[in-house]
Amino acid sequence: MTNFSIRVISVFIGLFLLLLMPAASFAQTRTITGKITDDKGQPLTGISVSVDSTGIGASTNTEGRYAISFDRPGATLGFTGIGYLPRHVPVGDRTVIDLSLEPDVSNLGEVVVVAYGTQKKTNVTGSVSQIGSEQLERRPNLSTSAALQGLAPGVTVTQQTGSPGGDAGQIRIRGINSFGGSNSAPLVIIDGVAGSIDDIDANLIESISVLKDAASSAIYGSRAANGVILITTKRAKDKMSVLYRGYIGQQRPTAIPEVTDGLTYMQVFNDASMNDNGIKVYSDEDIEAFKKKYAENPSNYDWQDAILQGNGFTHNHFISLMANSGIVRVNPSLSYADQNGIIKNTDFKRYVFRNNMDITPSDKFNIKFDIAVTNKNRRQVASEGTIWNYLGRMPTNIPIRYGDRWSDGWVKINPVAYIDEGGNRGTNNLDLYGNLSLNYKPAPWLSFTGMVAPRYVTTNVHNFTKSVMTYIEDGSQAGAANTFTDLTETSYRYLYGTYQFFANAQKSIKNHNLNLMAGASRETYDEKYLMAYRRDFTYDDYEVIGAGADNATKDNNGSRDQWLLVSAFGRFNYDFKGKYLFEANMRYDGTSRFIKANRWAAFPSFSAGWVLSKESFMQDLRPVISLLKLRGSWGKLGNQNIGSSYYPFSETLNLGSISMGNQIYQMISQTNMSNPNLRWEETTMKGIALDATLFNKWSFTYEWYDKVTDGILLKLNTSQLTGLAAPYQNAAVVSNKGWEFSTRYDDQFGDFKLGVGFNISDVKNKITDMKGQTSGALLRQQEGYAINSIYGYIAEGFYQSQEEIAKAPVQFGTLKPGDVRYKDIAGAFDESGNAIPDGKITDLDKVIIGSTIPRYTYGANLDLGWKGITFSTFIQGVGKADGYLNAHYVIPAANSSAIKPWQLDYWRPDNTDAALPRVSITSTNNTQNSTLWMRSASYLRLKNIQLGYQLPSQLVKNMKLKNVFVYVNGQNLLTKTKFYQGYDPEINYNAAVSDGVSLGEGNYYPQVKTFTFGIDVKF
Repeated sequence: MTNFSIRVISVFIGLFLLLLMPAASFAQTRTITGKITDDKGQPLTGISVSVDSTGIGASTNTEGRYAISFDRPGATLGFTGIGYLPRHVPVGDRTVIDLSLEPDVSNLGEVVVVAYGTQKKTNVTGSVSQIGSEQLERRPNLSTSAALQGLAPGVTVTQQTGSPGGDAGQIRIRGINSFGGSNSAPLVIIDGVAGSIDDIDANLIESISVLKDAASSAIYGSRAANGVILITTKRAKDKMSVLYRGYIGQQRPTAIPEVTDGLTYMQVFNDASMNDNGIKVYSDEDIEAFKKKYAENPSNYDWQDAILQGNGFTHNHFISLMANSGIVRVNPSLSYADQNGIIKNTDFKRYVFRNNMDITPSDKFNIKFDIAVTNKNRRQVASEGTIWNYLGRMPTNIPIRYGDRWSDGWVKINPVAYIDEGGNRGTNNLDLYGNLSLNYKPAPWLSFTGMVAPRYVTTNVHNFTKSVMTYIEDGSQAGAANTFTDLTETSYRYLYGTYQFFANAQKSIKNHNLNLMAGASRETYDEKYLMAYRRDFTYDDYEVIGAGADNATKDNNGSRDQWLLVSAFGRFNYDFKGKYLFEANMRYDGTSRFIKANRWAAFPSFSAGWVLSKESFMQDLRPVISLLKLRGSWGKLGNQNIGSSYYPFSETLNLGSISMGNQIYQMISQTNMSNPNLRWEETTMKGIALDATLFNKWSFTYEWYDKVTDGILLKLNTSQLTGLAAPYQNAAVVSNKGWEFSTRYDDQFGDFKLGVGFNISDVKNKITDMKGQTSGALLRQQEGYAINSIYGYIAEGFYQSQEEIAKAPVQFGTLKPGDVRYKDIAGAFDESGNAIPDGKITDLDKVIIGSTIPRYTYGANLDLGWKGITFSTFIQGVGKADGYLNAHYVIPAANSSAIKPWQLDYWRPDNTDAALPRVSITSTNNTQNSTLWMRSASYLRLKNIQLGYQLPSQLVKNMKLKNVFVYVNGQNLLTKTKFYQGYDPEINYNAAVSDGVSLGEGNYYPQVKTFTFGIDVKF
């Protein structure tokens, strides 16, 4: 153990002993008992009972009962609970004090879930955004990650597709810290255990806390650099109740690239061919023949309608039971979700069973035993990317069928045939989760908690691709794009283990309130991977490995990976009269993912707050300013998920074979150098914030932060004499600076309720050091610019004449009027260091032309209520972001693709002010990466709108029910954007790729708008 860790443990022990000292000074000679209830007579659990001006305290059990002993004459008991107005009662000669507490309407949401516990909102000094269950429920989001979009400032969620089972959102908190393959996703903790946010049904969630700064998340150490999301699930409260929630709905694509008819297609390609070589591709006879065939069967040329034949039907059902016997509380639930795609043979089904159980045998013991099972089945078309690629590409003068046979489409690819006969891709995920937690309170101020939480996950992927024969018009075979039928079966098994123990001590000494938490954890991971492959199936409807050919094409593979993380952690909180706040966190992590010398690291944080509204000089303003708090923080975080390997410090040996002398020999080789000195990426963050509440109705929060990440992976040049490629090194630095603002107003005027909320955040992302290196062609990493910037030429319009071309810099290919003119930048430098154009366009003239990281993200919601009628709407968007599509998605006549209506505005002698260059099949000049093909990816989206009705209580009571709510809901109904028509502005964000961004292509399942009708019934 290092000297540093010994000092840390010594400090914790000293503080702990300091807390223990006052406990022995009180003799216990008198006992007061009683029962605490709410305004409806229901017992209240966890109400704090204290003897004023002493350190003596107790709390109520599940029946609302308490007992407290002391020897102080003339004592007064204080009763406090989250969400209830405090009461102070003189004891006098009484031995039994029963009373009820009234709800504190202004502070019902004052408890915030933080790491390893909760805190009063007024005492929080870190940056924490809390999202309640009411913000997630009744919205048709199967993926909880997507449901977070726009709800919290500083949290950017991008959703590339609406694919059934594949609509998860990519979450980034306060910018992007890393590139080069390191994981930039936040850590997700579900009831104290690391997990996946999309493996939990939103109906099960009580609250979500987003820890955004180092002060709030440093206690998670080496995995907290990208922020932390804490999810708390619901637990039983009612004595007995049953809840059903369900909805049915319909999905439709938000945006589809509209295409022109076949006649227009032929005319445009004639223009393109004439521009290239003066020859028409389609003769007048060809055009007349097409007109005749089209008139006979127009639907046979409507590729988009034939592709989009899925019904898009979706339904979701959730039922839960709450039961409370006083000692045992259970909350079992079962949910079922079923979603059909907007193309046939695509769907998603999910089953989730969960039971949260609490056992409280006495005031000192509490046991939590939770189990959950999630089973997900996703079905896709085997070549689904090809289908979406051709949705806006397939030439519209080619028929779908010739009679009852598939046409050869384009180069033997027929996307409609792929849907019906091209095979399937099935993915099954089974997740088994358990959590056993024991809490022991030997004294009211001291508690110990131990937890064991295993998790077992299997993922099986069945990818069966069938060869589909296509035909030409005379009935003869044209061939198949997939020349053989093959099957790949992959299986992943993951076993997680989480073991935690921590102690919490809390004492109040007059006006000084202290809290100390210290603990340790051990987390394990074990992964197995198996793969089998066969092709050339005799019976192509028999989708098993054994039915494939037993020849040299068969293949199999397998691997196993493990890691271990051992940690010690602690937190110290202090406040004086609730006015002056201080918090310190420490995490000491050791991981198996680095060599021994770099295995351990400490991650500290410090934060402080000043509640000005509690100062005496603010007393006259308290009716107006309910809360005014200033806070600041500094801390260090880590990221151990660097690179694509579980062992980034080593390089995998390549196993293979070689044939020599008619013999096969096993061969082992190494192609890349390893770097044993790799360590975690480290993020240092500081920030200040101001919280305010006016009239107990209107709240504001403003935060500013500065975050710097060091040690980002880079491949630096090494000697070629080694014969090995360069290894990764911790070399790059990234800065994220920004601010966040959020506000909320809630009020009630008679029967009318009003709620309005708004949040906005700004982040400036910049790579400040790459050791002079750059990487990437279109998607660029370069010093002085944001991660994932767009790189290309600056387009300065179109050449209008051959004379203008003759005077211009040398460009690509054969230039003609109507071609793109690029800015000549590079050359020698003048005395001021400015580049002098050199008369030619080369790679040196490329510059950063855009940023894919949204500068601004925002969200706003409106909630109205009147006599049981509710209306809510939620808008979300981003500002100052750029997107990029190229090739046939946007360039007219590229790859012989369908023509979109907006592409008809191309340069011609009679249309010199066109938006696009001249059409060409062969031009290499106009297809260069440039500002011409970049578009703003900013957008404003009507994310959700809902109209509901709460049935009158008397009517519900007559039905022997407790509550009935019905509603209609619309999701993604309207999007305002300047991005390309027919493509969603979020299309370039791809969570499946290493850096989370994929530029250029549009071959993705589109986002969907969803219309649902739902009902909530409580029995």
